[in-house]
Amino acid sequence: MVTGKATVRNEKGLHIKPAGKMSSIALTYPCMAYLVIREYRVNAKSVLGILSAQVKKDEEIEIVCDGEGEEDALRELIEGVETGFGLL
Repeated sequence: MVTGKATVRNEKGLHIKPAGKMSSIALTYPCMAYLVIREYRVNAKSVLGILSAQVKKDEEIEIVCDGEGEEDALRELIEGVETGFGLL
């Protein structure tokens, strides 16, 4: 299991487009991937899960990956969050 933190850069937080991009990245890896924010722990492979956490701009989230490809998944997810998934 590996974990990392990232700060959300998107002006509207993790709304539908960045949530969809995050989910797409997470789905390319066989490992489990979760976001931990405030009291929520949500599946990073689920757009609805990500949206349910209502992540705002400048909030720090923890990303947890566990299983095969966990390090690559974590690196790509953190990079996506930090760069706004190319939607800035």
